[in-house]
Order: sequence, then structure tokens, then C-alpha cells
Amino acid sequence: MGVQGFQEFLEKRCPGAVVPVDLLKLARTVSRQQQQQHLHRQLPPAALAPGAPRITRGSAPLPPPPLPPAAFGAYSGGAGPSRHHHPAHHFHHHGQAPPGLHPPPPPPLPGARVLVDAGSALPRLYGGYQTDWVCGGQWNAMLGYLSALCQACAYPGGDGLELVVMFPGGLGKDRLAEWGRRCQAERQTAQLIVGHVGNKGTPPPRAWFLPPACLSHCVRLALIRFRVKVFQSLEDHHLEVVAFFRENGFHGLLAHDSEYALYNIPSYYSSHALKLSWNGKNLTTNQFLMQEVAKQLGLKRMNFPIFAALLGNHILPDEDLAAFHWSLLGPEHPLASLKVRAHQLVLPPCDVVIKAVSEYVSSIKDPSNLDVVGKDVFKQSQMQCDNPLMFLLLRHPAMKSYILKL
Repeated sequence: MGVQGFQEFLEKRCPGAVVPVDLLKLARTVSRQQQQQHLHRQLPPAALAPGAPRITRGSAPLPPPPLPPAAFGAYSGGAGPSRHHHPAHHFHHHGQAPPGLHPPPPPPLPGARVLVDAGSALPRLYGGYQTDWVCGGQWNAMLGYLSALCQACAYPGGDGLELVVMFPGGLGKDRLAEWGRRCQAERQTAQLIVGHVGNKGTPPPRAWFLPPACLSHCVRLALIRFRVKVFQSLEDHHLEVVAFFRENGFHGLLAHDSEYALYNIPSYYSSHALKLSWNGKNLTTNQFLMQEVAKQLGLKRMNFPIFAALLGNHILPDEDLAAFHWSLLGPEHPLASLKVRAHQLVLPPCDVVIKAVSEYVSSIKDPSNLDVVGKDVFKQSQMQCDNPLMFLLLRHPAMKSYILKL
């Protein structure tokens, strides 16, 4: 499974690193903090002095000071500026209010902004409670769910949760083999679904969910209808999602992919655990505390990229790293006997590999020296160690997304 098995490891083997959160409550908290910071910047220094009266949210504002004579003349027909020198126009140009007049209150600041990876969150955007489409789930049920989700996020008063959804576009050349393996797995799952429905006449298990044809396009059109911002990647979807997240200052990423977990993202939420309450007042999910994960694995977060590379991925598959993974376990490991299989490649269990690789990475003296790491990784390979292709795979341009945290 390689790095893709790390997501399951987080959910099952790191209980202290998975905490439940309510995204709607989080959005209201973020909005209040932003309002307080905005008010703090707008108040004069005298209002911030000790003993000065404080204006709390919901309290009556202070009465405005009396208008000067010039201001009275401007609005009551007396002496004042002429019509083509309207005071409001003059001070709007210079970015300040006319003397003695209070400017209109600023618009409410937005709440939390969460980026949604549609590539891994598509089953949840389809809806998490209606019948599977194989046994009669209707499109209007999906539209009803998305409508309820958008209404729940649009909390009045500027305290809402802004969702921005990014859909995968083109497929990068480096991920073509991974896409082929995923299609083969989906084909096998489809055969299981057809056999289950034909033999038992009951809906298939939720774990076998396969999105119907054109679900991505239909969800995109529905989100646009509900005025949700929608974007699409062009080449490498994972890299573009992370770059878009960092450039636009989102508060969190909602996804279900191991690669996002190993990036340096402030708040990573599980789209698989996303649940909307029936009354629309709670939108709960799980947050992964990657600092706690690093602590349990004995790693530094700065070493996550090389840790992900040595687990195996679309560039360096775990089949090519099998000899390295078995060498980390050693001949005395209880699972060492599984390696001896005639004409069959056997991979160690994913959780065992994750712990072994984390111990190996923590023991590396200089993780930035990729040449030395590559030679040590492939010393058990059947290829010659002097072949630069063996260890320079770690220096592939796409691999730098892991190693150099682009």
C-alpha cells in the first residue's frame, strides 16, 4: 500500500492524534477572534489604556459627538462645501472619514475558510446517509444533501464556514501506473457489488462504494448552483491543492489522503468522517494532530517528506522497496518467514513497515544527503549499487514534493 496506507494507520494506530471537531463552531470562534482583532486595530490608543471603558459585542454603541457647523451646513442647506465637492466623495478618495462623522460599520469578517479536496471527498459530497445509487439512491437526494450542507455553512452574521472545493483535472504522467492500479481495484469492487446484489438482493456494504458515472461533474454543477467556489487542478492535483491552500490562507484542508497528512498543513480534517446533523447545526469530523503523530513515531515533522518517500509512492512503488523493508525487519522478526515464498513477491504489513521506516528515518544522521540515503536503501536490491538510477529516483523532480516539501 505504500504511503497510501498511512491514512489508515492514523485512524487505527494513533488514537491520541485523532480528535473530534465541529467545523461550524470552529468557524464561529475564528470569526469572533477576527472581529476582536479588527476592533483592536480600529480603537485609538486611549481606548486601550487601563481603566478605559470596553465595548463588548452586542452592547449599545457610544453616542456620536455633535456635528460641527460646517457639517450641518452641508446637509441642511447652509454654508458648506458645494455640490461638486461632496464631503463623502472627497474623503472616500483619501481613505478617511469626514471630521465629526462616523463611517458606516465595516462588513462582517468571514469565518473560517476550509479547502475541500473533491478527489478524496467525493463520496461525502454525494451524501452520507441516503441509499447507495446501485440500489435506488436518487440524484435529488444528493442535491438535498448539498443544499443542507451549504445552508448550514452560511451562518448569519458573518460567522459562517466558507467551503472552497477543488476538483482533480488532468492526470500527471508520474501517476499513470497508480491510476491503472486504482482502476483495476475498482473493477474488482464492481464485480463484488454485482455479485452481492444478485445473490443477496441487499444494498452493498458502504466500504464498496463506487461513484456513479459523471458524479464529479454533477457535484460540481450542484455546488456552483449553491454558490460555492469551485476550482480545478491542471496537472499534479496534490501539489496544486497544497499550493492553492498555502497561497490563499485557508484555515484547514478537508480530505482523505495520506499525502496531504504528510505535508506541512496547519489543520488537516478527515472528509471520510464528515457528518452533518439532521437539524443542520453541527458539522463534525476528525482532526489529525500531526505533531502528536510525529511524537508517537519518534520523528520530526521536517523528516516527514523522506519518511513518505521511503514508504513507497507513485514514483518509487513499495514493490521496489520490498527488499529494503524486509531488511529493516531483520531475519529474527516473527514475520520474516513470510518473505520465503516461491516465485511470489510478499510485502510486509503496512503498519509494520511504517514503524520500521520511522525508526530508520529517525536514525539517519543527515536526511538531506540523499545520495547516501539512496545507496543505503538500495543496497539490498538485486541491481548494482553503482547504478545511479537506483538511488537517484529519490531525487526525481516529482519526488521533491516529498523530499523538499514544495
